[in-house]
Amino acid sequence: TEVDFALSGARLGDSQELIFYEPGIRTVALEPQKDGTVKARLALAADCRVGQHGLRVRTASGISNLRLVSVGVFPETVEAEPNNDFAKPQKIPLNVTVNGVVENEDVDYFAVEAKKGQRLAVEVEGVRLGETFFDPAVAIMNLERFVLAGADDTPLVRQDAAISAVVPADGTYVVQVRETSYRGSSACRYRLHVGTFPRPQAIYPPGGEPGQALEVRWIGDAAGEWTERVTLPPQPDPNAGLLAHDAQATAPSLNPFRVVAIKNVMEAEPNDAPAQGTAGEAPAAFNGILQKPDDVDHFKFPAKKGQAFEVRVHARSVRSPVDSVLSVTRSSGAGVGSNDDADTPDSYLRFTASEDDQYIVAVRDQLNQGGPEYVYRVEVTPVQPRLTVSLPERNQYEDVTAPVPAGNRLAVMAAVQAGLGVGLMPRF
Repeated sequence: TEVDFALSGARLGDSQELIFYEPGIRTVALEPQKDGTVKARLALAADCRVGQHGLRVRTASGISNLRLVSVGVFPETVEAEPNNDFAKPQKIPLNVTVNGVVENEDVDYFAVEAKKGQRLAVEVEGVRLGETFFDPAVAIMNLERFVLAGADDTPLVRQDAAISAVVPADGTYVVQVRETSYRGSSACRYRLHVGTFPRPQAIYPPGGEPGQALEVRWIGDAAGEWTERVTLPPQPDPNAGLLAHDAQATAPSLNPFRVVAIKNVMEAEPNDAPAQGTAGEAPAAFNGILQKPDDVDHFKFPAKKGQAFEVRVHARSVRSPVDSVLSVTRSSGAGVGSNDDADTPDSYLRFTASEDDQYIVAVRDQLNQGGPEYVYRVEVTPVQPRLTVSLPERNQYEDVTAPVPAGNRLAVMAAVQAGLGVGLMPRF
C-alpha cells in the first residue's frame, strides 16, 4: 500500500530525505511544513518485512535521531473518542489495526462481533513503538464483563501483550486497552490489532539451518497448536522470524526464530537424568521444551581433551518464558561449570575439555517453572576468534550521528571487543 503520515519535531524545515535501514519502503513524497512538521508519503513493497523499521530524517543541516515506523498486515483505522465507557465502546470490524492514544487514567474500549467457536485474538504494540515508556495491558471481555483472556506482559512481545480466546457464543465482545497502572500521556500511542488471526506464543524448534525445509510446531494459540513445514531463508540470520498464518488471517508480528548454520538435535524424552541425556555431536543446537514444573533436560556430546566450546542458551532471546540455568558436567558427574544469567537473562558458559569424555549439558528454569511454551535452544559451538565493534546510539542523552560533508572526514569513538569467545579484552 501507500500511506501518508507526518513527522513532528525541531529543525525539520530543511528536510530532504528519509533514510531507511532495510529494503521494502520507498519515499514517494516529502514536504516540510511551516509548523515544523514534515508530511511524507511512503510506498510499501508487497514483500516488506512486517514489524518495526528504523528511519532518520536527513536535512540540509544534519541527520535526525532514530524513529520507528511499524508495518502491519491489516487495514488501518484510528481511535475515536469518547470510547472510555464500557457501555459505549467504539465499534470496529475484525482483522483491523487501530491507532490510538492512552491518556492519564484513560481506558479505551472497542466492540467486535464474533461467532461461537471463532478465535478472537488481540495484540498491542506500545513500548515497541519506541515513543516512551508505555506498559500496555489488554483484555477480551463479554458484555457481562467476564474476562475471556487478559495480559499485561507477554514473553512473546515482552512488555506489550498478545492474547487469544475461543469465543463461547455468538455476540458482541469488548476489547479493553489501558496503561497497566492507569497512567498515560499524549506520547502513549499504540497500535491495537484485533481479529481472527493466529497468535501462537512459541515455535518449536526455535531455530534451524539456512535454506532448510523444516517442520515446526506453533504452540500457545487458543485454538490449539499445529505443525507446518517451512523453508528457511538461504542466508544466516540469528534475528530472523516466522510469521504465523492460517485460513483465517495472518499474525500481526513475527515469532523470533534463529537461522544459523548449526545442525539441530531435538530432545528425546525421557532425558530428565544425566544418563538419559539426548546424544549429539558438537557443534550442535540442542532444542527442547521444559514441559512441566521441575523439569530438567539433559543433552550429551563427546569432546577431546583441549577442545574449547561456547555453550549458550537461547530462551528469552526467542521470547520464551524460560529463565534458564545452565550446567555442564563430565560423565562421572564432576562439575565443569554453571551459569544463571550472562550478558542477558539467557545463560552462557565457556569451557575447555580437561579429558576425552562425554560432556553433559543440563537446562532448567530458575524458578522451576515449565509448560508447553517453555521452549529453548542450547547452541554448542567451538570457540572462534571474534571482533565486535559498536557505536553508541546515545551519549549523555545526546543522539550520536555522523554527518560527513562530501570529500571530508569525521572522527567517532567506537567500542571494540576482540579475542577468543566473548569479553576477553576490555573496551577501549
